[in-house]
Amino acid sequence: MRNVLLSLCLAVPLVGVGVVVGDLRGRLAQLECAPRADPAMVSAIDRELEQLSRQVDASILAIGSLSREQGKTIELDQRLSDLKCELEDASRDIDAQRARIAQWDSIQDQIGPKAVDARFAQLRTRVEDRWKALDELANRALGSAESAHESVEELSRNVRRDPQGMWHDLLGPTVQLMGEETVGTGVLLASEPVAGTEEFVTYVLTAWHVIRDIQSTPQSTSTPVPVTIYSSDGSLRSETAQLIRYDATLDVALLKLNSTRAVESGAKLAPREHLGDVRIFERIYAVGCPLGNDPIPTFGEIADTHHQVDGQHYWMISAPTYIGNSGGGIFDADTHELLGIFTKIYTHGTLRPTVVPHMGLATPLPAIYDWLEDVGYASLEPGADSTAKTASAHR
Repeated sequence: MRNVLLSLCLAVPLVGVGVVVGDLRGRLAQLECAPRADPAMVSAIDRELEQLSRQVDASILAIGSLSREQGKTIELDQRLSDLKCELEDASRDIDAQRARIAQWDSIQDQIGPKAVDARFAQLRTRVEDRWKALDELANRALGSAESAHESVEELSRNVRRDPQGMWHDLLGPTVQLMGEETVGTGVLLASEPVAGTEEFVTYVLTAWHVIRDIQSTPQSTSTPVPVTIYSSDGSLRSETAQLIRYDATLDVALLKLNSTRAVESGAKLAPREHLGDVRIFERIYAVGCPLGNDPIPTFGEIADTHHQVDGQHYWMISAPTYIGNSGGGIFDADTHELLGIFTKIYTHGTLRPTVVPHMGLATPLPAIYDWLEDVGYASLEPGADSTAKTASAHR
C-alpha cells in the first residue's frame, strides 16, 4: 500500500509537467504559423513564456524533490528490513534465553535448595543407619570384650588362687556349735576392741533352731553354748558363747563369746549395696560343719532370690549342703563377703526323708540387718553411722 501511494504521489507532478510542456509546444507552433504581430502581443507572449519557464523550473525542482523522497523511501525500506532482521534475531535470542531459563529451572530442581535438602536428608539417614550399625557392632564388641575380660579375670583368679586367703575369709570365721545330741555351725564376726581396755568382744551369728536344740530345755536360754574355733595352723580353740538375741520366726540368733581374746578370723559382712545386687547365678560358697565335721566349703550358685516358705523369705542355693550346715555362712565366691546364714534344707519323703543337698535355704543378710537394728545391734552392720548405732543401742 505504501508503494502504491508513493507511485500516485510521483505521478501527479509528472502529469502536470507533461500538460505544461504540451501546451507550450502547441503555442510555439501557433506562433510560428501566425503572421507577425505587434510589439504588445509579443510582450504578452514573452510574459507567458517566462511564466511557463518558471513552471517548468518548478516542475523540475518537484521532480528532483520527488526523486530525493523516493531515495529516502528506499533507505527507509532498507532500514525497516534491517530492523526486521534485528527483531527476528532478538526474537531468536529471547527464545534461546527462555530455553536456557527452562533448562536452569530443571537443573535447579536437581541442585537447588530442595534437592540439596532431599539429598542431605538421604545422607543423614544413611549416616544414622551406619552409626546405628557401628554402635551395635561396638556394643557387641564391648560385650565380647567384657565377657573375655571376665573370663580372663576368672581364669586369673583360678590360676592365682590364694588358698591361705580363702581359708582366712571362708573357713576361719566358721565355728562348730556342739550339743549332746546335735551339731550345728556358726559364723564369727570380727572381734571389736573394748574402749579403754586390751579386751575384745566377739559375736557369733547362727540359726536359732541350732541353739534351741543345743539348750537343755527350750526355756533355758542362758546355758553356755560350746564353740569350737579353728586356726590356720590346724589347732583348735574351745570356747563358750552366751545367747544375746534370737528370733524364732526369722530363725536367727546372736551369740557373744565368753572370751576377751580376739579371734584370728572374722567374717566380712557384705554391705547393703552389694546385697541389693545379688541375682540368680551369683556364685557362692556354703561353709559349714555337716555331720560334725570340720568346716567344709562347697561351691554353687544362688538359685532363687524370692523363695517363700511359711510366709518367710529365703534365698535358695545350689551348693551341696547337709545336716549340720545350719547356722553356717553363705559367702560370695569372688569377694568372700558374707551374704546370708544357712537355715533349712529340703527333704523328700515322710517315713524315711531323703535330704536334697542342692536345695538349701538361707536367710539373706538384709533381713538379719533389719533384725539387728530392731534389737539394738545396728552397729554390727558395716557402714552404720554413729547416730544409728546410738539410737539402736538405747532401744
